[in-house]
Amino acid sequence: MKTLVQRIIQIAGKTQFNNHVLSYSILYLLMIAPPRAIEIKHKEKKDDGELARVPTYLVVSLETTLRIASVLIIAACIELLMGNTLYELHRVDTFFVTLVIVGAVHSATYYLVFGLSLTSATMTQLVVLYRVVRNICYSLTVSFISVVPILIWNWDHGLSPFDDGLAFSSYLITAVCFLFIGLVEALLMKRMPLGTT
Repeated sequence: MKTLVQRIIQIAGKTQFNNHVLSYSILYLLMIAPPRAIEIKHKEKKDDGELARVPTYLVVSLETTLRIASVLIIAACIELLMGNTLYELHRVDTFFVTLVIVGAVHSATYYLVFGLSLTSATMTQLVVLYRVVRNICYSLTVSFISVVPILIWNWDHGLSPFDDGLAFSSYLITAVCFLFIGLVEALLMKRMPLGTT
């Protein structure tokens, strides 16, 4: 696993994640971190690697397919550990379906913005669009963290996980707060987003 993690980072040519290799790898496999196909393709061209002559859209398709497969494998492993009844009762599949959908939207936006050769004026506007979409995606995934303590509390007290509506309310409130913060960040930040250069 450590070799795989190092290879992902090496291929992507990223140095900013060197101190957080495990965290980045988990986020990458869960489709939360930005995709790397464009960087992989550039590195392969430079090194005359196996993917140098493969069209970029095929590299993008392969990467996206592998990332979706990794999410599904992780979901299946968690279902195996939890058991089908607990997995369904706690709606864990909702979390993983959200990861796949949000990850696909994030990846598609990333490729549309950074995969095209555009003028600098257009690129500036598209980077803002990318930040907005990325931050919406992040707000939808990070908000699941607020549900975990409620589910633990309900389980500890023998209550049904979602009957009181508190978990859903907590998710929505957290998502809206993160969305507001994300929109402010998208409009105020001027530098290129981390993980995209």
